[in-house]
Amino acid sequence: MPEAQRQHRRRQWLIALAGAAMFGAAVGSDFVIRSFWARHAMLTSLLASLLVVVVTVAVVNQALALREQRRWALLAQSVLFALVQNARATWTGLVEVLGVIEVRTGSNAGVEEGIAAALDAPRVSAAARRLLADPKRRQRLARAADALDVRCAEVIARWAPVMVGAAAYAELLDGHVELSGRLGWLSSVLSHNEPAPDQDWRQRRLVRASVAAEQADEVDDDWLHDMIVATTRLAAHLDRDSHQAAFALVSGQWWIERTRALTTP
Repeated sequence: MPEAQRQHRRRQWLIALAGAAMFGAAVGSDFVIRSFWARHAMLTSLLASLLVVVVTVAVVNQALALREQRRWALLAQSVLFALVQNARATWTGLVEVLGVIEVRTGSNAGVEEGIAAALDAPRVSAAARRLLADPKRRQRLARAADALDVRCAEVIARWAPVMVGAAAYAELLDGHVELSGRLGWLSSVLSHNEPAPDQDWRQRRLVRASVAAEQADEVDDDWLHDMIVATTRLAAHLDRDSHQAAFALVSGQWWIERTRALTTP
């Protein structure tokens, strides 16, 4: 489970426990300093009312949070699966264009091997340097970055409104938005400085109008290298973290049992 989600749940439980502790302390104090409360009736009434509000809010908030989580767990998992697919398409596409590894799909072992390669900064860095020294491979990178940018932007636009109110996943969603932004800058800079031969008038105008084009002339191969390495590693991290968050919501065993129940007469 991602750290942001763990912290969010920890805060919810701490609030509920703090309310319960305050209630227990108030009850216990009645036996220890009963005369004080008897002499200060107004203060006692105010503190009692405040305590009721605090405990009620803490308990109700925790109950509502758990109910909402159960209610939209399958939807949230579907969104996270879409984000996993997007992140995985990004890092697999980049490591294969870079020639780092040919990712083997069809098993968890193959995916984990690919993620490990994508997170290997020295290995990705060396591959990026080799690619940037080859004009033909730079063109291939530009086409791949453009395709990944379009897909990533579509996924974010489709699912961000669904997840934007989920505080537990805010940090995770921010990471995917950052990934989309990095792909956009990489694609725009490459398309501006080294336009493909088949780039049409519309594409050229859109590239020239992008924010990235404002600084395209100042970009060098060191910037491209750093952006490639950072984007590849970010996508791999997001793949792993989003995958864990998705199955923390609804386990694989639940899907097996649900399927069995639906297929049993």
